[in-house]
Amino acid sequence: MTEIKNIVFTDCKKNPLAKLFCFVNYLLPLRLKYSNESFVAFEDNIQQGLITLDKDTKSYTRFKITKLILEENSTSIAHQLINYVISRYRAMGAHAFYVVVDEKRDILLNIFKNELNFRTCGYEYLYKINSINTSCTLFLKPFKKELIKNICNFYNESINSFNRFLFSRETYQFLNKYEKFVFYNDDENKILGYFEVATKNNLDYYINFSIDFAYNIYLTDAIKFIHTKLKQKNKNFNLYIKIKDYFMNSKELIAILNENNMEFISKSQILAKDYFREIKEDNLFKNAKIIFNDPTTA
Repeated sequence: MTEIKNIVFTDCKKNPLAKLFCFVNYLLPLRLKYSNESFVAFEDNIQQGLITLDKDTKSYTRFKITKLILEENSTSIAHQLINYVISRYRAMGAHAFYVVVDEKRDILLNIFKNELNFRTCGYEYLYKINSINTSCTLFLKPFKKELIKNICNFYNESINSFNRFLFSRETYQFLNKYEKFVFYNDDENKILGYFEVATKNNLDYYINFSIDFAYNIYLTDAIKFIHTKLKQKNKNFNLYIKIKDYFMNSKELIAILNENNMEFISKSQILAKDYFREIKEDNLFKNAKIIFNDPTTA
C-alpha cells in the first residue's frame, strides 16, 4: 500500500528550525505559502519517490514541478505522487501545473505526456554565456514599483495569444525577490524590455526576459550589461539565459544567440496540465440547477 506524506512528517534530515519552517509553510493557504513543498511516497514504510512543487513567480494558482525523484523500477509511484499533489493543490485553489523536461529524458517525458496526459505547450532553450565582450552602449534601468502595471501589460502582450492564459502574469508576480532591470525609452515613456536575474545558490544565474520585437538586436547588449552588474558583486559565477518559445519573437532571439556563439545547453519541453477553462466554464452559470453538456461532435 502506498502512503504519501508531506516531507515534514517524515524522518527527513532537517534541523529543528528547518522542520518548523516547513511545518508552518504546510499549514498556510496557497496564497501565503512562502516556500516550496515536497511530498514523499512510501511503500511498506520504504521511501519510493519524492516530488516538489514551487510557486511559479509567486503565483497563487500556477505551480511548477521542480523535482521528481523515483527509486529504480518505481515509475508507477510517479502517477500516485503527481495525481496526489495536483488533487491537493486544486482543492486549495490552484488551476495550473507545469514541468520543464529536457528532451533527452525519454522516460520522464513518457510519464508526463503519455501516462499523465500533460500537454506540450512550448519549448525552453537554455544557453550559457561564456566569454563575452562586456563593452556595451545599452544601460538598463533598475526596476521601479510604479512601473509594475506597464511592465505587466508589456510582458503579457509579448506572449503568443494561445499561451497567454497559462503563462501570463498578474502585477503582484513582479514583486519577486529577483534582481530586475527594465529597458526603457525615456523619450516615449515606453517599456522595450524586462529582465529578471534569478539564482538559488549565488553561483548559477538565469536570465528570464521579454523584449520588444523591434528591439531584438539589443539583446546582446542587455546580456553584457547584466554580466557586468553580476561581476561587480561576484568573483565567480555562471550566467545562463532562457528562451521560451511562447514569446512571439523567440525564433529571432535564438538566431541572435547562435550568431553570437552563445553555448547551447539544452532544449526542453514545457508540459502543462491546467484547469483554467474548466473553472471558467463552471463559473458561467453560478445558479444553474440543470446542465446539459453533450461532449460529442455535431
